[in-house]
Amino acid sequence: MNNPKRIFIVDDHQMVIDGIRLMIDGVDDFTIVGHTTQPLTVSHLLEETPADILISDVGMPEMSGVELSRVVKSKFPAIKILALSMFGDSQVVSEMVDAGISGYILKNSGKKELIEALTKISEGQNYFSQDVTLQLMRSFRQQQDEPKLTDREVEIIRMIEKDMTTREIAEQLFISERTVETHRKNILHKTNTQTVVGLLKYAYERKII
Repeated sequence: MNNPKRIFIVDDHQMVIDGIRLMIDGVDDFTIVGHTTQPLTVSHLLEETPADILISDVGMPEMSGVELSRVVKSKFPAIKILALSMFGDSQVVSEMVDAGISGYILKNSGKKELIEALTKISEGQNYFSQDVTLQLMRSFRQQQDEPKLTDREVEIIRMIEKDMTTREIAEQLFISERTVETHRKNILHKTNTQTVVGLLKYAYERKII
């Protein structure tokens, strides 16, 4: 690299920022141009001090990493974002990816992995810690194993959530009560649940309703 990539750090813990600075200081390919413990100020600070890569904590009280990433990418689409977290929860990682991040590493990562992640990102690639990748793969496999509910079955689940009876569902969908009962049995079988409470819990957890 001819010119070092400019790094900006945001984390609500100053000790984390100081630790990251120590790891990056002395690495010729990168230079830290700014840092803050207040995510709400990041957009303004980036306008004053442009950066190539934003290292962002995921869980911050004032503004989540997901929210911050969306704001930053909307205002500065060229900036790369490396997310930092104590955990590699697949749902959070997926939300961060949707928000536009280029990488995700855990806070127990050492200097070697941090520099590797920054290097990959600066070259236009993505980088995810091994633990994070394993979590994503595990989540993907679980999703693949999930039963495939039909549009009609999802529609009936939503009606059940509204406490509609079999007769009311049949009348609204212009089908027989017997057909509704068949759908209900199939739904319980597919979701491996035995009761309406269990079914609704299943549906809530998977954001079906």
